[in-house]
Amino acid sequence: MSIADAERLAQFVRSLPDFVVSENMDCNYNHMGATVADAVLQANLRYSTHVKPRVNRILAEYPVARTTTAVLALLRTISATDFLNWRGQDRADRFCHVLSLFASQGIDDEADLRNWLTGNDSPSKLRSIKGIGPKTVDYFRILVGVSTSAIDRHLRNFLWLAGLVPKGYGEDQAIINAAADILGIDRAHFDHSIWHYMSKRGMTSRIADCSRGRDGGNLQWT
Repeated sequence: MSIADAERLAQFVRSLPDFVVSENMDCNYNHMGATVADAVLQANLRYSTHVKPRVNRILAEYPVARTTTAVLALLRTISATDFLNWRGQDRADRFCHVLSLFASQGIDDEADLRNWLTGNDSPSKLRSIKGIGPKTVDYFRILVGVSTSAIDRHLRNFLWLAGLVPKGYGEDQAIINAAADILGIDRAHFDHSIWHYMSKRGMTSRIADCSRGRDGGNLQWT
């Protein structure tokens, strides 16, 4: 990673009069049912209309589902599609696979998950589940309070606006995290702030227009 790129991004942020640092994440649930649901549902969906209402419903209707053990017990009485209020079987299956993995790893609450995610082999175990990529792994980290970013189209487009060409998940994340450090902003809060800045403007995925065909045409880093 070039420190010059991080400095350039930081300077770009300073030049934006309407860039607001959001310190209210509203996503540290202390509720494994809500955390896993949020992570499984968020990829490629409109968060405000498709994900957050379902997460809020889980918190309201299943307050006891705070641990992996409790969620799995509940899933013996209702289906995952009912729990998630989601018709698609693929995400319901992913939800169950993640919970099964966590149970096998002795992860019962968010403190356990945060500690587990520090392990070197944890990302590969999560990514062995169909539909989970590096972004979702990092999104899990953010959900349990780890200071990092999860690179999606909004963050990649923000790099474009700053005059930086996205180079790949790891490189883009390193630049954004380093820029957060330069600005003195928590990395997860910086991620959240960029996401809000871009989503409120309805900016389309410029990288899809300018770099289609990269990585075989697949630009999703779920």
